[in-house]
Amino acid sequence: MRWVVSALIGYLFGCFLTADVVCRRMVGKSAFDVGVGNPGMANVGHELGTRAAAVVLAGDIAKTLVAWLVVRAIFPADAGVCGFLATTGATLGHNFPFWHRFRGGKGVTTTCSAIILAVPALGMASAAAGLVVVLVWGYLCVGAVTITVCFLVGCALMFGLLSPYTVCAALLCVLMFIAHGSALREAAAGTMRRASISEKFWKAIRRER
Repeated sequence: MRWVVSALIGYLFGCFLTADVVCRRMVGKSAFDVGVGNPGMANVGHELGTRAAAVVLAGDIAKTLVAWLVVRAIFPADAGVCGFLATTGATLGHNFPFWHRFRGGKGVTTTCSAIILAVPALGMASAAAGLVVVLVWGYLCVGAVTITVCFLVGCALMFGLLSPYTVCAALLCVLMFIAHGSALREAAAGTMRRASISEKFWKAIRRER
């Protein structure tokens, strides 16, 4: 029961979409009506600027962190697993908020926050691997799924296939593939434009040569 309660608490925190609040305050529109309609940092940053993106990033990290802290305080005897379930729930809430017909964001920030809080060293290494993939291959979607795949493999090796940590990692991995499914298909077909950060990276490499 404590695992279910932990995930539910996290889900409710995750349903708070920082991007929607920022967009309504700045331009009087829902985040779903701005740019490509994704209530995340990248879309808000592209449409409203770096400062707005920073607020969205901070808010999405904060809601994941608060869910983690609250659940760990409620269930101190099982703080590790319950905390990870809460942050996994926060990603579910971010991606599928009940108040918007279960249509939300892609959960990259909440996922990265979740895995770093759960297993700091492995989480940071997985996030770094995702960044390297984006820089080299140029696709944000491929970097995003790389993060969760690396973390899943790491959890399976560290805790075992049936561990709650591995189960949560697997769920986060599935959620990331679902959120980026269409983008992954575009990347595979070569119809997606490469991320600007990758283009800048390769330009810098060529200059050094």
